[in-house]
Amino acid sequence: MAENNFYLELLNNSNLANISNEEKEMMQIKLWTLLGNVTERYTMGDSSSVPVEIAEELLKSITFLLNKETKNPQSIVKLFESESLESAWKHSWTTIEKDIAKGKELLEEVIKTSTGIENISYEDTVVEIGRGLKVYDYRFFAHEIPCSIDYQLSNAVSEDLQGIDFINEYLTRLLFENKFCNNFAKEKIIGILKSYCKDYKGLLINIFEPVLTNIIGLDLVEADIFKLEMKSYEREVLLYTFKNITIKEIEEELIKSANSVCNKLKIVSDFEINYLKMTALNLLPRIEEGIKNNNLENIFLSYKIEEDKAEDIFIDNETMDDERLRKLIDEIRVCRFTKDKVAIIHKEVKSLDDLVEILNNCIWEDEVEGLVNSLSKEEIEALNYYLKTKPNDNISNTGWEQKFIEVISGL
Repeated sequence: MAENNFYLELLNNSNLANISNEEKEMMQIKLWTLLGNVTERYTMGDSSSVPVEIAEELLKSITFLLNKETKNPQSIVKLFESESLESAWKHSWTTIEKDIAKGKELLEEVIKTSTGIENISYEDTVVEIGRGLKVYDYRFFAHEIPCSIDYQLSNAVSEDLQGIDFINEYLTRLLFENKFCNNFAKEKIIGILKSYCKDYKGLLINIFEPVLTNIIGLDLVEADIFKLEMKSYEREVLLYTFKNITIKEIEEELIKSANSVCNKLKIVSDFEINYLKMTALNLLPRIEEGIKNNNLENIFLSYKIEEDKAEDIFIDNETMDDERLRKLIDEIRVCRFTKDKVAIIHKEVKSLDDLVEILNNCIWEDEVEGLVNSLSKEEIEALNYYLKTKPNDNISNTGWEQKFIEVISGL
């Protein structure tokens, strides 16, 4: 028999602190007696015909309901000593009926706040929960979840929760995910989902998670979170930032960004803030892997459209090996004219890492304006963000930084 709570541990003779053997024996007798009475109710008097499997489920339901009436081992002992256990079992029906009413209210709110984005598992789950709440047999099988819940949350409900407790926690989390997504344009969310999963309508995906992921990324590069899409140059800037700080510092940045997003969206509930932080921190292993692969493209998403990559010089995150970069720096250094340096940069450089290294060693103050005039708006924004966030000890040999700031301030 599975141990699903205190009472089942009691019947299995587990070592329970602060409860004497006499108390344990008394509780076991009363619990077995109650099981007999409940079984007789279930079979309408013919308890001898109940299969062992059904009896086990009835016991799990009893213990689930009794847990509604008690909060700790001490209150459990008092419950057993002071009154009929069957009275407590029946009284729990009032408590659970209130929980069911709350579940119905939560479901109504979930339906009202739906994003309207088509996803089969989401739609089926909402319908299933509605049916489940109507047929929920809380008198005999209160611990069971009377419906199929296929739609995945960003943060799954603990399997320690059972019955209506699981359903209500699931609906509470789903309601927050809905409300969060409703801060953003539906068509932009769909654009992100198409990039996240081609068959976003048919597969078991979570809508909230890829949306929040992009929002965290945009916040980290100080971009407009409401645009949702993360451009290639913004991903490159973010990759460069991550590569120059520790994993612990990345974790701190994710938490800081989660707080920032909550402030921007006026999210003040502790539950909702913590939920958002949990989802943000779930990104950490994926970011670590992205750093190893030198690519964040599958984490922070762009819309699946043909982009004009010709004008972006650090678009695909491909850094050069040290020897090739060193040769390129030597080649650029001997160029007499700025336009020749710029031409080589546009042709050869594919990552922010390499671009910064070349600027640090090859582009002097009097050449910065010529370079800036050749860059796209996105590239200028990326370099400007780099200067705001770069480590203090990363100082160039050429002094291009201050001149760059002066030039772009006049644009």
